Amino acid sequence: MIGSTLRQLLQERGMSVSEAARQAGVPIQTLHSIIRRDNMRIDLDLLLRLCDLLEVDLLSFVYGPGEENPSLPNAEERAMLRRYRELDSHGHRLVNLVMEAESLRLRGEAEEEKKRTKIIPLFNTPAAAGYASPALGEDYVDYEIPFTSEADFAARIDGDSMEPYIHDGEIVLAVRRTDLRDGDVGLFFVDGDMKCKQFCQDSEGNMYLFSLNRDRSDADVTISADSGVTVCCFGRVLMDRLIPLP
Repeated sequence: MIGSTLRQLLQERGMSVSEAARQAGVPIQTLHSIIRRDNMRIDLDLLLRLCDLLEVDLLSFVYGPGEENPSLPNAEERAMLRRYRELDSHGHRLVNLVMEAESLRLRGEAEEEKKRTKIIPLFNTPAAAGYASPALGEDYVDYEIPFTSEADFAARIDGDSMEPYIHDGEIVLAVRRTDLRDGDVGLFFVDGDMKCKQFCQDSEGNMYLFSLNRDRSDADVTISADSGVTVCCFGRVLMDRLIPLP
C-alpha cells in the first residue's frame, strides 16, 4: 500500500524518484525499494518526511491519496514535533509547562463561556392542544438561556401532537426566521391559531404542517397554494436533529 501510494503521489506531482530522494534526504535506492516492495516496513521519521514533501497527511499512506482521512497533525505540527524531539530535558519541561498553562487558560475560558447567559422572552399563553403562542406583544416572562444559544425566544407547548420529540408543557427555543427547510419544526400562525408543526412545501407551493406524533395525524394541516389561508411563520424551533418527514 505504501509503495503504490508513493508512486501515485509522485506521478501526480510530476516528481521523479531521484528528485524526491534528494529533497527527502534519503538514498534513491531506499525509495525504489519502497515502491517495488509495497509492504516494506518504513521508518516513521522517513514517512513523515515524505508526508511533508508531498503535502499529505500520514493516513494517505494507509487509505490512499484523496480519500477522506481522520484528522492528523498537519505539516506545521509535524515540524513542531520534530523540533520538540531535538530539545533536551530542560526544553521539554519548559514546553510542557507552557502547553499546560495554555490548556488551563482555554479550559477556563470555555467554562466561563458556559456560565454566561442571556435573557429572551418566554411566551406562555398556550392555545389548544399542539399549539403555542409566541406572538410578539403577548404576555411573556424573561427566560434565561446560555449565552451561546442562537435562540431569540421561547414558547411553551401545550398538547401531545409533537410527542415524543416535544412533550406536553415543554419549553422550546426558537429563532425568528421564515426560510424553513422541509423537515424543520416551526411555530406558525394559521388563520388565527398558533401551531407547532413540522414544515413541508411541495413544488406547487402547497404547504403541509405535520404532527410529529403520527397518532395525532388528525392535527395535520394542509394549506393549498390557492386556498387564501393566512399563514405566518414566527420562527424555527431548535431541534437536536432533523426529524424525517412522515
